[in-house]
Amino acid sequence: MIRSMPRHRRIPLAVLVLVLLLSVFAALLLNRFVLAQQDARFEREVNASASSLRDRLSDYENLLRAARSFWQVQRDPDQATFEAYVDHLDLSRRYPGVLAVGFVRWAEAPGGPQALIERIAPLNDVNRTALGFDMMGEASRRAAILLARDRDAVQVSRHVALVQRGPDGQRLDGLLLFLPVREGGSLRGLLYIALRTDQFLAGLTPPDAMPGVSVRTLLNGEVLGTPAPEENAGFRARTPLQAAGGAWGLEFSAPGSFGRDAVADVPIVVLVVGLLVAGLAFLLTQSQVSARERAEEATRTLAQSRARLERSRAEFEAIFQAIQDSAAFTDAGGRVRLVNRALSEQFGYAPEALVGESLGRLHLDRRLETRSTFQALTTPYRRADESVFSGEAQRSQVTGPHGEALGVLEVIRDVTGRVEAERAVQAGERRSRAVLDAIPHILWVSDPQGQITYVNAQHRERLGRDGVSERVHPEDRATYAQMWEAAYATRARVHAEVRLAVGQNGTYRWFVLRVAPIYAALLGNETGGLEAGGLEAAQVAPAHAVPGSDPARVTEWVASATDIHDRLVAERLAQRNEERYRGVLEGMPQIVWLTDPLGQPTYFNRRWDEYVGPDRSSYGFLSLVHPEDRADYQMRWAAAVKGQRPFEAEHRLLGADGRYRTFVTRGLPVRDGQRQVLEWVGTSTDVDDQVYAESAARLLADVSEQLSTRADDPLASRGGHYHAALDRITQRLAESAGLWGMTPELGLLATSHLDPARVSPAAREATRLALEQVVQSEDPLFAHAAHYPLLHEVNATGAVLYPLIGRDGAMRGVLGLTYRQAPTDRDHDLAYELAKRFATALDNDALRVQAEGARADLQLLNQSLEERVQQRTLELQDANRELEAFSYSVSHDLRTPLRHIVGFGDLLRKDVGAGLSPKSERYLGVITDAAGRMSQLIDDLLEFSRMGRQELRHGPVDLGAVAREVWQTLEPDRAGRDVTAQIGPLPTVQGDPALLTQVFTNLLSNAIKYTRTREHARVEVSARVEAQEVTVTVRDNGVGFDPKYTDKLFGVFQRLHRAEEFEGTGIGLANVRRIVTRHGGRVRAEAVPGEGAAFHVTLPLIAPLTPALDGGTA
Repeated sequence: MIRSMPRHRRIPLAVLVLVLLLSVFAALLLNRFVLAQQDARFEREVNASASSLRDRLSDYENLLRAARSFWQVQRDPDQATFEAYVDHLDLSRRYPGVLAVGFVRWAEAPGGPQALIERIAPLNDVNRTALGFDMMGEASRRAAILLARDRDAVQVSRHVALVQRGPDGQRLDGLLLFLPVREGGSLRGLLYIALRTDQFLAGLTPPDAMPGVSVRTLLNGEVLGTPAPEENAGFRARTPLQAAGGAWGLEFSAPGSFGRDAVADVPIVVLVVGLLVAGLAFLLTQSQVSARERAEEATRTLAQSRARLERSRAEFEAIFQAIQDSAAFTDAGGRVRLVNRALSEQFGYAPEALVGESLGRLHLDRRLETRSTFQALTTPYRRADESVFSGEAQRSQVTGPHGEALGVLEVIRDVTGRVEAERAVQAGERRSRAVLDAIPHILWVSDPQGQITYVNAQHRERLGRDGVSERVHPEDRATYAQMWEAAYATRARVHAEVRLAVGQNGTYRWFVLRVAPIYAALLGNETGGLEAGGLEAAQVAPAHAVPGSDPARVTEWVASATDIHDRLVAERLAQRNEERYRGVLEGMPQIVWLTDPLGQPTYFNRRWDEYVGPDRSSYGFLSLVHPEDRADYQMRWAAAVKGQRPFEAEHRLLGADGRYRTFVTRGLPVRDGQRQVLEWVGTSTDVDDQVYAESAARLLADVSEQLSTRADDPLASRGGHYHAALDRITQRLAESAGLWGMTPELGLLATSHLDPARVSPAAREATRLALEQVVQSEDPLFAHAAHYPLLHEVNATGAVLYPLIGRDGAMRGVLGLTYRQAPTDRDHDLAYELAKRFATALDNDALRVQAEGARADLQLLNQSLEERVQQRTLELQDANRELEAFSYSVSHDLRTPLRHIVGFGDLLRKDVGAGLSPKSERYLGVITDAAGRMSQLIDDLLEFSRMGRQELRHGPVDLGAVAREVWQTLEPDRAGRDVTAQIGPLPTVQGDPALLTQVFTNLLSNAIKYTRTREHARVEVSARVEAQEVTVTVRDNGVGFDPKYTDKLFGVFQRLHRAEEFEGTGIGLANVRRIVTRHGGRVRAEAVPGEGAAFHVTLPLIAPLTPALDGGTA
């Protein structure tokens, strides 16, 4: 049946079968591709995980090798150097899972080798407990250490419980990697890193890993805490790996649905779509076959008719329609008989609309109606839509075979574009000249021979009749000539900066001259130019024209002169101001820095490079701040940048010598007219010597106070005083301390931060020998952990033993101090001063012992001994007074640089005068304001020092009248606020009126200041009389303070609130304590944060017979 069909009838069936076969084939091929894609994705995950493990272990090996190189170069660095190196490694970011990097010292001992942890970093609370841990005490660690020693390579341990503990107090699971450190072929120790297993495994997962893959990590056949592969997994793989001295393995599994996405359903969709397309193609093909049969029959019939028609019309209109221009035939009477298509299109008339009409219907010029012929005449024509255009017409007479007039043939060509172009050229030339005259630059045009052909209005106005060459400054004429020579030689654009004499007075001003050639094509209008209307054939030369590269010639040169005098003068002035500003910054003794509005540094002066050294100058400011101060500094800086308010922080900064010094860093935002921050400017001032001097003075005063002997102080309680004095030292100077006295044999009197019972016998024996050496030589003994490794038992790297020599030259004892970091020269000087005070105290104790032993035998000797004890006490008081005098002298010496700062700042402001920029004015303001604050601080310090030397003038003092008078004088401080004062009845006491007025002034001004945040502030003053003394209480409802800092409240320069919150210098309450103490009284404070504070001053009602000793510090 199919064979009997015509051939074209079989095509739809063939299309149907072909589309079905292609659909099935495509579905099978896509299904195979989906399966292959799943395999490829699983293999990619396997490779990615294996590569991640290999790379991570390689990073850890490189970390150990780099640490070993550092260790060998530094030759057993101390803990601070080692910790600084590890801090720079940025372990948390670059090495996930690493808890610590450490060094264990290898030592051969009778009981077997030892590997004690000697260095570890970072030295936080978690890692600090690992110091001194013996790595050889556990089998897994010992096996890894021995393998690393034998192989001299990185060796990973088995899964161990780390010394570090988590938040729950449980020891963390982890791994250890060891690398030997040798010197001269002998094993010095091993560097190691401690890995936390869960963080290490979590870091192995690639960031772009696909879900569904289960990975189990094995080390030497031991599973490292990941889930086991699925039992009914559709995909499985295992990858072995040798790294870090261990056999690693990765086992992978995934379900059968792994890696499937929307593409997996494509085969079924393709099959269904194929069936639909096959049916549709069959129907469309069948309909097209039928339509083709009908169309072929109709085409044959139409072709025959069209052929006959075309032959007839071609014979009739061939010549007439062949005319490209508009054409019209008329009869002898001038009536239109026939028009061609061009005319119909040109005029917008239908061919039949003009038949029988006169040609005058098309003309606007009626004179043409009387002319029978004319040649190439341009005249206006009107279209059917009443629009007018210019046409070039030619009229010819048509005659018959016998010469009779049959009519005329008029041919019309549209020349509107040419006419408008000619008009536009003329208008453009006028417009160009007007534009050139309006340009605020001097312009002129010259021909190739240099003759000026055109100048604009600016040229005539500023130069008159002179040319530019005649107005050039004599010193710039060579530059002007070289510019034109270069232009003529290169035929390219050139420019130069010269001075021209402009105006009638011939004032010289700076101009930039630019010259450009204008090319004309050789085949174009060779006589045209800017003057002759030849712009159609001319073009300006490119910026870098190469001679001979363009077949054109230069027809004209266009030159311009732009006045840049004001801009040039402004730029030079700005440059000089910038150089002056930079010179001031570079000459300042402080570190000066600038940042962008977001706080990123953009500039440091030379003082930065001098302090941190060239190697660290590029590290960044924050990275060199002491780790303990870094978080607070960063938080304060971020808050200042976010709030756009002034910044101030005290911190320690690492210097080029590897030591930290204390700095005070202050920064201010620089704003524009819209109050937007343009940049930050700040200074970092080295106050380390001042801070250290203050700390040393307080330490000496506190130790002297603890060691001061009273007549009623029993000798049995002196151990507590020694212990308290040693505690002061270990809080501020040393890691631990010990005091040995000759009683008469050398014996331990007191310790601080040191438990003798926990010290090993070997360490006690080494200490005994060192003490004997100091006693015999009477010289200090300096010990370092490199020669005294037993110092590690007390978490120290060095120690110093100072002999304590009495005034009579007798050995009184030994003062021992241990350090975690090597002490500086000023630390030794301070320690010598402390040793002198302990020697004096022991001297006093020895004299008291002698006095008590001889009291029963010789009363006169006892009297003499008491005088000597009193003399020693006076010496301690003299030492305190010397400290006060020292503080007074330092404060006076600080005034000299302040006077220089203020004086030279005023000189700089007067020298610059009105030329000082707003930014520089702000900088000078910051300098003078800071000097003012420093001056106020010095005044307070001097007042504090004078307070200790001022003689008391006792007399009756009405405390109630004093309090009310002080409250009236503080009226300006509480102006504009709602402050209520309740002053109760106060008694009259014996004292110095001026000093007691100062006490109430400080207490009441503090109450007003710290209630500033309260809408309704209350201040109460009350008194309570008990026995022979009165207690005056000043209470407020202000911000209060934390009670745990009460002991610091009355110290010099001690503040419990930030300066930006509440102003002050920290001297007022110290003055209060000193005045009250000198009156024989006492002072204490209590507070609740956020609710207020109360200060209790207790004074005797009757003045003591002798003034009380000043317990203050200078």
